[in-house]
This record gives sequence, C-alpha cells and structure tokens, in this order.
Amino acid sequence: MDIEQLWEILYKERNTASLQELPGNFCEEVRHYFERLKEERGEADERRGALLEDEIRNARMKVEDIVRRRIGKIVKLASSGMKASPKGMLGEEERIFEGVKSHVEEGKERIFALMVGAKESESEGGGEERSGKKKSSGDVLKRDESLPAKKRDEELQIVRILEDIPTFMGTDGRIYRVKKEDVIMLPKTNAEILCKRGVAVRFEGKKKR
Repeated sequence: MDIEQLWEILYKERNTASLQELPGNFCEEVRHYFERLKEERGEADERRGALLEDEIRNARMKVEDIVRRRIGKIVKLASSGMKASPKGMLGEEERIFEGVKSHVEEGKERIFALMVGAKESESEGGGEERSGKKKSSGDVLKRDESLPAKKRDEELQIVRILEDIPTFMGTDGRIYRVKKEDVIMLPKTNAEILCKRGVAVRFEGKKKR
C-alpha cells in the first residue's frame, strides 16, 4: 500500500455510485503502510522527516475520506431494502450494514403502527420476532406515544458497542438489548452517554465537517 494506491481507491469511491470491492486485508495493508512511514520518519533527517510527516497527514485524510464515503454508501444500501449484503465489504462494514438494515426494518414497523394503530397492525402481522423475543406493534406504539414528540424525533447516531451492557430503554422509548461488537443506531442522547462511559464508539461516516 502507498499514497498512490490510496488515491486510486478514493478516486473510484468519489466517482462511482456503487461500493467498490476491497481486498479482505485492506485495513492491515493500510496499517502497515502507516507503520512504515512512521518508522522511516523516526530515522530520517529533518528535511526528509518533514516530507514524511506531510505524506502521513495526506494519507490519513485520504483514508478518512474513503471510510466516510463507503459508510455513506453502505447506509444507503442497507436502508434501500437490500436483503443480502453487497460484495467487497470489510468485516466491520458488514456489521454496519446489518445494524442499519435491522434498525430500518424495525423503524418501518414502528411508523406503520403509529399510522394505522395498534389493533390493525396486530391483526396484520401480530408482531415480529426480534432477537429471540416477539414484540407487537401495539407495544411499540405505547412506548412511543408515552414520550414527547421531541424525544421520538431525536437525531440517531450509529455506534459500535465495545462491551456487554445491561438492557436499557432509549429516549425514543425502545428497549435495547445489545452486546459487545453490535453495531446499532441509537438516539443521540443515549449514544453520547455510552461513548462518554467508554462502552461504545461512534461511526463518523455521515457527519459533515
């Protein structure tokens, strides 16, 4: 891996709507590239060291842009109703895809329940099986309507859970049962609390800078 290869990958992500396929060891190759640059910088003279520092900074910007664009595409694909995950995703990206897809599907059910009412929704499907437990649309409706509209419409953030945590109710009225390495969307308030406690980290892919 080098700066030219990173630029080529970024160029393709910028200029194609589809998600390009990356090798499974892409993250490892990028990490080794940065390690090599830092090692060379430590042994170089002042002039060469400055050039290497510029390359490290430039490479980091390209990597961040690649990740941001890929996550944006993954979120779009997951929310489109696609059943199977697209080819070429990295392991961590697959977790994001599955997490977003699951959240979108549950969100559709909740919105449907809010529009048609609990009784009609229950007669249509009787609730969905989620994580081994059945939840009726009526239950979701009651939890949502008990909260102020401001809380129900709170901004969502994608986070990755770093360790098992107890079941909790989000500010959106939903019950969350999560475990280590789960990637889910949470209300902003809950996401910030978990990140401050060090039990979760945010994905910044769609955040504008």
